[in-house]
Amino acid sequence: MPRYFRASFIALCIALCANHVFAQTTGRLAPGTGIITGTIQMDGGGSVAGVRVAVISVEDTIGANLISLSETDASGHFRLTDVPQGHYYVVAGRVSSFTYFPGGTDRTAAKEVIVEPARTAANINFKVPADSRRPPPVSNTQAKSASEFADYQRASNEHNIFTRIKLLLSFEKNYPQSLLLPGAYEDLVDLYIAKGDPSTAMKYGDKLVELEPDDVRALVKVSQAYGLAQINLREARRYAEKAVASAAKLKTVSYSVRPLAYRGYNEVQWASLIAELNASAKGNLEWVNQVIVWNQKTLNAALRSRH
Repeated sequence: MPRYFRASFIALCIALCANHVFAQTTGRLAPGTGIITGTIQMDGGGSVAGVRVAVISVEDTIGANLISLSETDASGHFRLTDVPQGHYYVVAGRVSSFTYFPGGTDRTAAKEVIVEPARTAANINFKVPADSRRPPPVSNTQAKSASEFADYQRASNEHNIFTRIKLLLSFEKNYPQSLLLPGAYEDLVDLYIAKGDPSTAMKYGDKLVELEPDDVRALVKVSQAYGLAQINLREARRYAEKAVASAAKLKTVSYSVRPLAYRGYNEVQWASLIAELNASAKGNLEWVNQVIVWNQKTLNAALRSRH
């Protein structure tokens, strides 16, 4: 798999697939597991809270299985607990720009971290780009009341991921017409996939696209979620193809009909965004097609083995 798609896939998994340990908890360690701790610094300074950190096995060549997931606190510290003994790469950042310890986006330059039972691998410290934080809560201009915005902020800023799910579900129930629901649904897609519940993730992915049918980021996210879950690869491809088409249309969109979130962009910023969305959509479609081909080859091999 080319480096771009391998890196994009691993970056996606940081937000979507925590199959072994999802929430970081305190208390006794599970047998045969250890801890990884460290500090994330931000290039150029600034807040270091809310950077997602995880580990993948060095044997996992495409990053298909995220072993652990946490977020940095206000000081940039992170703690990954109940990590099974083994050899890992520590990764951090946003899905569009991912960083390996001790730095950089090149997996071949990453340093292995060894986890031993009942021991802590400490001082895993490295820098990430300034845009590596989880996206901040949206403006309160999209909320109809102060309490609505406060409840959304509370859910978005919650670092305990199980608690965040509960808060987001409560927000959906209490504010069924909120303009902030797309952001809540986007987060729930990530969280349920990471929780190992792809069926519920797909439910919220479909809700997200229903609210924002032409949003390229939403279409890519839901396509990737279907692709990772491998529940319905036709849907993964359908959403991927729609994302490509929607990204292409943006080139002809006038200022007056741009999505509200992008009305403040100048022409240079708008052109850069369009280029980024086009690359993301096309890269995702190629990845989905690779997943489909791999899935079919695996199925054919399994069928041949029975004869």
